[in-house]
Amino acid sequence: MNNNEDIKSSSNTNLNSNENNAFTIDIEKIENKEAKVALAKKVLDKVKDGQTIGFGSGTTSYITAIEIGEKVQKEHLNIIAVPTSNEIKSVCEKYGIKIGNLIENELDWAFDGADEVELKEKWLIKGKGKAMFKEKLNIIASPKTYILVDNTKIVDYLGQKCKVPIEVFPQALKYVSSELEKLGAKDITYRGFTENNNGILDVRFEKIEKSLEKQVKSITGVIESGLFLEYKNIEILSV
Repeated sequence: MNNNEDIKSSSNTNLNSNENNAFTIDIEKIENKEAKVALAKKVLDKVKDGQTIGFGSGTTSYITAIEIGEKVQKEHLNIIAVPTSNEIKSVCEKYGIKIGNLIENELDWAFDGADEVELKEKWLIKGKGKAMFKEKLNIIASPKTYILVDNTKIVDYLGQKCKVPIEVFPQALKYVSSELEKLGAKDITYRGFTENNNGILDVRFEKIEKSLEKQVKSITGVIESGLFLEYKNIEILSV
């Protein structure tokens, strides 16, 4: 199970109608739960019958998926979800939401959370839940993505609180680490595997400039980074 942002414990869940379902989160143990519920409600009015929606990952997206699922059931809506993690897919399936993909379906809009947000440039760090590759695919495929964040995620500059997660092909971990050091990376740590069976490195950069995302991505062996810079189709919604 992913260690998504702000999860204290994931041993139980009030969503789990199937005891064998491993992809659940106990929402009662999510930090800032009330703020995240308020954020989820900000996008509920955007959910319309017949839409295809990109679902992000993390605890804010998890709560939002529940809120959307309840609306779908109450209003008998037919929507398609393109989820970015098994946890979110599990919620969608519980509420009877059809699962789509980016090959056969075109997104009307998407939502997601973030680990850090710099508001002036609308730059993000994502990936604490190890799903940033699919999250980035949704963002670039969507005409509009709503980034839902409480005030604990807003920073003066990227890297103020969080390291940058980088998804790496496992056999390239050593090489990628050495190349990241050439880009000024410090305090590189290994954090396990993604759902794609790739490794995750958490990296601290003393300064993040707009060219850094492309520089990191250009390293052979890097699948994706948690840097989300210069994306003009995102809108930050905060409480």
